[in-house]
Amino acid sequence: MKRLRLGSAPPDRTPCPSRISAIKQSIRKYAEEPTEVVIRPEFGLSFASLREAYDFYNLYSWEIGFGIRYGESRLNA
Repeated sequence: MKRLRLGSAPPDRTPCPSRISAIKQSIRKYAEEPTEVVIRPEFGLSFASLREAYDFYNLYSWEIGFGIRYGESRLNA
């Protein structure tokens, strides 16, 4: 099994028309049972692409009050 290296990502999944995105799932759960935040990560979440995962965690970080970044830059490390 090959390790995933920084800057590389597995290919996006084949689109499935019946699949509900992680963001939509989170919004539906919030509508059923309101909590402090709308976007909430949970065990078992899966994403169709790296972009979908980035968008999800970017929204979550905005709600909580911190930022995320993606890339190989180590300027703040």
